[in-house]
Amino acid sequence: METYYINEHVLSANVRTVIKNAQDKSMYILVGRWGVKGDVLSVYNMNGEVLATVKQTTYAFPSRFDLYDRYKKIGSLGRLISFNRDIYLVKQLNWLVLANVNKQTYRIYSFKERLMLMEKHTVYQGDYYKLSIKNETLAPVCICIGAVMDYWAKNNEKNWQKVNSFLSPKASYQSMELIREKIKSTSR
Repeated sequence: METYYINEHVLSANVRTVIKNAQDKSMYILVGRWGVKGDVLSVYNMNGEVLATVKQTTYAFPSRFDLYDRYKKIGSLGRLISFNRDIYLVKQLNWLVLANVNKQTYRIYSFKERLMLMEKHTVYQGDYYKLSIKNETLAPVCICIGAVMDYWAKNNEKNWQKVNSFLSPKASYQSMELIREKIKSTSR
């Protein structure tokens, strides 16, 4: 198993992210942005070669992402089921991604074999994601999938914050007062 670390706060941000190994050596650079259909995120080696790319193909629900190994399309990532845990499928590769957004853990399986485990890891420098990947050749594509998982988790968190603020007791009380005023004004 190969181990890599990515700073949690910059993984799905629109900035360059350095990915380091367990010996604190810079291994990859993650570059790109999210948010609009057609946006791309790429993993480069330290020599500047593109190793893997993920491209957002749809923005509306359900979001889809195409995965590329170098410049060759190898699969599409899409959500299958969303209950207590989210389940995603990488078509063409027959990979299953299991996401526990609350615990911030993500696993990639190929049949019964685990290819990657991505989990939150806190050290004195800050919060990181620790990626344990079966072998180094899978690392760039797995990093792209991990970035998508983080992106979806953060988008879901923002959406829940909006819903919770709308449903908060204060907001509900204010809404009820507005309705009462409307009824009073129309009955006069």
